[in-house]
Amino acid sequence: MEVIKQGARARTFGRPRDACPYPGDSRERRAWYEGYDGAAWNSAWDLGTRVPHPAAAHRAGTATVETAAAVSPVVSRI
Repeated sequence: MEVIKQGARARTFGRPRDACPYPGDSRERRAWYEGYDGAAWNSAWDLGTRVPHPAAAHRAGTATVETAAAVSPVVSRI
């Protein structure tokens, strides 16, 4: 996991992709490239792509319905 973070940090600081310090065809090199290239777990750091935890999403959805029910009598009949 630390090797993935190293790759991500290298990209953040503008280092080139071929700056990977690990030997070719090693597990560490693949992990470093995974971090550098921005793996799926890494995209969660981008604010625009964050997805809330299902429990938090459920609470937010419930609050929206409750708010709509308080504002509109039609919604409160649902």
